[in-house]
Amino acid sequence: MFKARLLATLFVCSVPFSQAKAADNHQVAAQYGVYTHGIHVLNAVADYRLTDWGYGITTTIHAGGFLSWFLKMELRSTSEGRFENGKVAPIRFQSGGFSRGKNRNVTITYQGDTPTVTELTPPEPDREPVPASELSHSIDTLSAMALLLDTVQRTGHCNGSAMVFDGLRLTAMDAHGPTQSDVPTGSDEIFKGPALKCDFIGQQKAGFMKSSSHLAAMKAPHPGAAWFQDIPGIGLVAVRIEFEHPKLGKMVVVLQDKPRVY
Repeated sequence: MFKARLLATLFVCSVPFSQAKAADNHQVAAQYGVYTHGIHVLNAVADYRLTDWGYGITTTIHAGGFLSWFLKMELRSTSEGRFENGKVAPIRFQSGGFSRGKNRNVTITYQGDTPTVTELTPPEPDREPVPASELSHSIDTLSAMALLLDTVQRTGHCNGSAMVFDGLRLTAMDAHGPTQSDVPTGSDEIFKGPALKCDFIGQQKAGFMKSSSHLAAMKAPHPGAAWFQDIPGIGLVAVRIEFEHPKLGKMVVVLQDKPRVY
């Protein structure tokens, strides 16, 4: 599902999110435009707060630009959890809205290191279930984002890995860096110039469609990168993210304005 890929990449490895702790633990809201093949197709907003002890994140994704003429999509996701010894301990993840012609909802709760899907509507019988034995220590997409941002703030690096479970798919995410690099241009960028670049790779491990004609592409590793800039009053913010989607090709996510702090 495209939404899961976007969240997992956006916010596991980079997307709409900045370093909220640098904003004195205030709420931060950041708005992004999503482009493919140079066309604006989606809008994404991240509203979040990170503290020394925990995090709360809400994201919304809806069709924008050219895509909004042909497709209805409106998805809202939330996650909350704690930071424990350099790791995240998710408490609850919920995602719901209209996508692929239907209203869809998924809720995951956590007991210790194990996620449990308490709601999944509608069910997807054409998808292979993720084995329960592979779910231990996995985290949701937004908690993975919180882990990356916390790691960048504490260490100045983005080295790390996580198994990410969105209720349907299990994906291995690995990030490394940063390196010094200028922000690429070509997608209506407002934020340009020198940045810290974090590279990442996402690879789906389980939860594939049983009859997918794209199975080989779905199983392959997909690289990406995020560029962070230090925005006064806020801290490090992902101003641009690039990643490869197995069906849609190169996706570019661009920060559209200075994030709001409130």
